[in-house]
Amino acid sequence: MKPIVKKVLQSSLAESLTTPLSVDHYLGLIDSKLSVNEPRGRIADIERQTEDSVTLTIDPNDNWITPRPGQHILFGIDLDGVRYRRCFSIASAARDKRVEITVKRNGDGVVSNFLVDHAKAGQLVYLSHPEGEFYPNVEPPAKAFLLSAGSGITPVMSILRSWIDKDELPDVVFMHYASTDEDMIYTDELEALAKDHDALTLIIRYTQEHGRIDGETLDRDVPELGERMTWLCGPSGFMDAAESLLDSRTTKPIFREQFEASRREAAQGEGEVHFIKSDVAASGDEGSLLEVAESAGLNPPYGCRMGICHSCKCRVSEGTVRDLRNNEVHEIRDTDIQICIHAAAGDVALEI
Repeated sequence: MKPIVKKVLQSSLAESLTTPLSVDHYLGLIDSKLSVNEPRGRIADIERQTEDSVTLTIDPNDNWITPRPGQHILFGIDLDGVRYRRCFSIASAARDKRVEITVKRNGDGVVSNFLVDHAKAGQLVYLSHPEGEFYPNVEPPAKAFLLSAGSGITPVMSILRSWIDKDELPDVVFMHYASTDEDMIYTDELEALAKDHDALTLIIRYTQEHGRIDGETLDRDVPELGERMTWLCGPSGFMDAAESLLDSRTTKPIFREQFEASRREAAQGEGEVHFIKSDVAASGDEGSLLEVAESAGLNPPYGCRMGICHSCKCRVSEGTVRDLRNNEVHEIRDTDIQICIHAAAGDVALEI
């Protein structure tokens, strides 16, 4: 969309002419991908690398902004008239015009299962602007260590691809853990990159064959670990083990991306939760505040359910809450919190 056209469509005149509907409503009659401000896209390409995963390449509209390597997005799709939003890491290089994500089947997950089984080229999807601090504004180091497990490979792939795209590949060791070779994604591309780039050392370990990450493996396979800046991403159990091993072996920066839910405590609450706007009250013992709301028949927005994407943020008028990540209790008033990672620790009034 040309800048002058967008400026006109963003004007108060355009808004008044389209009321009570919106400018986007009328743009959608031309092409549902069009929007004045919202990033949207269509699935352009689909690759199913394993039986339980799908890699989607998305062609975004011109509201999309260039991400930093390894950031994530809130991905939305309409299923049976309901818009679902979930958080996924970007796997493509930062400067790519298209956006790549890889989705793995997640138990009974509505969105992940639909995409793995039924995603088709041409489907309309809704995108947030990229978020996340996995790759802060740092120059590529002389030596780097990329360490991932499971689906945590996706943001790390973005970092690797971005370095190669900008011809800034450092001396890098890329170590990835997967359950078996059948669960491994990006194998062919990684092996080709390692063959083409002498600076890249690729180590793939299968836990069913090689076991889980340990200090002996790091000491043997990652030379000069103490001199390497590290990017680490994976499931919570892997992260816990890897962080302890790395912290005892290097003083260089370690950038972490928690790929699974960061909450450690059981989602058990207490007291009563009053949803002010809905005029609904419920017992706080159903779990997180998000789960309490859903059990009460409400449908607050959410994305990742892990405390990453912030889409479930809601204002607490007053009340006592427990942070499920560290079990700390806080008495708060007129404060925005992520309701997926907080439970009631007493009576709570939420503006839902």
